[in-house]
Amino acid sequence: MNFHKRDISHDKSRVWAEISRSALLNNVEVIRSRMAPGTEMAAVVKADAYGHEAKLIAPILENEAGIDFLAVATLEEAIELRECGISSDILILASVDPSYVPELKHYDLIVTVMDESYIAPYAEMAAASDGVLRLHLKLDTGMSRLGFSTSEDQLARTVSAAVRIAETPQLEPEGVFSHLASGMADVEYSRKQLALFQAFMSKFQEQNSRKLLRHLAASNALASQEFALDMVRAGILLYGGQAVPTELWQNLRPVMSLFSRVFLIRDVPRGATVSYSQTWRAERDSRVALIEAGYADGIMRLLSNRGSWLINGVEVPIVGTVCMDCCLVDVSELPDVRIGDEALFIGEYKGQSLSAAAQAEKAETIDYELFTGISARVPRILV
Repeated sequence: MNFHKRDISHDKSRVWAEISRSALLNNVEVIRSRMAPGTEMAAVVKADAYGHEAKLIAPILENEAGIDFLAVATLEEAIELRECGISSDILILASVDPSYVPELKHYDLIVTVMDESYIAPYAEMAAASDGVLRLHLKLDTGMSRLGFSTSEDQLARTVSAAVRIAETPQLEPEGVFSHLASGMADVEYSRKQLALFQAFMSKFQEQNSRKLLRHLAASNALASQEFALDMVRAGILLYGGQAVPTELWQNLRPVMSLFSRVFLIRDVPRGATVSYSQTWRAERDSRVALIEAGYADGIMRLLSNRGSWLINGVEVPIVGTVCMDCCLVDVSELPDVRIGDEALFIGEYKGQSLSAAAQAEKAETIDYELFTGISARVPRILV
């Protein structure tokens, strides 16, 4: 028998994620309609575009949505975008080891400087590479996490460091940014962060006339003109999630729809248990269906006896412990269910939907974690 190798990278027999071009473009337009006039947008495509596959998402943003500024978390993510043909500005939202300055320059990337210890090594490596290094400064305005401190006792030192960067020939500071801890969920705290940011800018501009692109608001404050500055960073909103649920974003659509299929159907007598550790016991004679997707695919184990799937237009509960490669649902109320029927975990299908945020809440987490937890063995298919 002759064997012909087939491409199964986009196989739909087990579990797959459909990535909607139209939903992504819709979300870009919804976001733009809420942005302050004159504000630029940076599209955040870190963590493989929040699990949606950056190599699918970024070309649509650049070529169809007209976005020319992208943000990622790592050097590897930035290089991957360049190597798939992306020409937009790419900001790495963190510092990179100075030994990789040649790569930063070769791929024309913008790196973040968030600590004085990087200034001299970056300048030295840039000089050795015969050129200048593009960068943005990161300020810590209230998360006590990353960036130059803007606290009262550290502000002068931070301004001095920024001026030193601006006056170093091998370094090309193009922007300055910070990150809001709570966005519109705690406006007063965000205003304190904004005040610290503005205090830095005022002191810096007293000593240096360089114009810097300022950005503070991410998805959790993107629609507020108060925090807009020169640019906003759109992340979860691009993919149809809501950092702060509000009517402002009711027209967003989920970009990812995650599907699997009914693999087996079993009758379970009253009193019997299913799956590991006997966490679910049938209170009546029941029917359960095996869905061929488990925690190795991104169906979190915390959704055991909590989560749900949509089959034939009906939401059915996950019963028992989610396994590595499958989970079980109670289909006792679905007499017509058949092996091979499609099941929806998150997203849209035939006019119905299951929210990623709702599934995440059942797992005591957020949709960011759910999206980024969809594993690499789940093929992403652009539709």
